[in-house]
Amino acid sequence: MRVFATFSVLLCGVGCGSATDDRSLKVTWSFLSGDCASNAVQTVRVSWGLSGQTPQDVAFACGAGQGKLGEIVASGGRYNISAVGLDSVGVARFTHFGTSFTASGSGIGGEPVELTLRPKPADIIVTWRLASGSGCPSGVILPYFITVYRTPVADGGTLLGKVAEAQESCTSRTATLKNIAPGSYLVELDSRAVTPKVMATRPVTVLPGENPTVDFQF
Repeated sequence: MRVFATFSVLLCGVGCGSATDDRSLKVTWSFLSGDCASNAVQTVRVSWGLSGQTPQDVAFACGAGQGKLGEIVASGGRYNISAVGLDSVGVARFTHFGTSFTASGSGIGGEPVELTLRPKPADIIVTWRLASGSGCPSGVILPYFITVYRTPVADGGTLLGKVAEAQESCTSRTATLKNIAPGSYLVELDSRAVTPKVMATRPVTVLPGENPTVDFQF
């Protein structure tokens, strides 16, 4: 789900000069931390347009730091802007979830809209299989609880800082935990049953924009 931050564009009154007649829509971008080089982003692709209409995409070299999207229509209206930062092979690694604003037909005074690019969340895909080749113990169907924890400070430390959890039948052999922020985690699979007991943990590193797979084999 796309979330838009909202702000109002205040236009100058009479005597402010010709800037208020500038209908050009420009953007600048920066990262929550680092820059284009340190984040390995080559291209910033910006989607923009009037609310309720199909947005337009405009691509810029990340190092430019700014660009012009187009012109505000003469009737004005409410605009939405979102953006992604792409690496050298076109994978979206960073994202600006969205900005929404209202402009009059006279424009926004030529002032650029500032976009902040943040590491793009990813989905952790968890799979499992038993030695028998099935997903469930022989003759038993169990629910499996799959939990993502932040990696403990010390090896073997108590699993705290639960990030996400899912429950799936063992017959499904897969579960997806969505919108996990980049970082290091432990994934736990637990049948929460005494007999037969199926439980294990696996480490996983989530990189911006990449969906890692964690495979459990018992």
